[in-house]
Amino acid sequence: MPDFKYGQEEIMRISFFIILIFAILFMYLIPQTWGVNGREIYFSKCGACHKNDGQASSFAPTKYASTQWKRFFKRNKHKRKKNIDSIFTKEEITLVQDYLVKHAADSDQPEAVGLK
Repeated sequence: MPDFKYGQEEIMRISFFIILIFAILFMYLIPQTWGVNGREIYFSKCGACHKNDGQASSFAPTKYASTQWKRFFKRNKHKRKKNIDSIFTKEEITLVQDYLVKHAADSDQPEAVGLK
């Protein structure tokens, strides 16, 4: 067996590169919603239609209670006016739903600022 003798500096360099490789792999293997939250998706993607210059009416998370938001998404009620399946990923829809429920009229953190 060869006798490998690495100094502390070499071990630190090897460790750094291993961590760097894992960090890069992790960033590419996670969902595309990395770093994006439901509020950002709500204002950017929902806002494309639900602003004054869009086709749909504006609304805030406090428009409905949390159970109403849950039922809206469970029954896919948005589909009756516009199918959003090609606009949103399933993960994004879940993030928007979580945001709306968390800030609904009956929540601990209601958010009245919406799309206008």
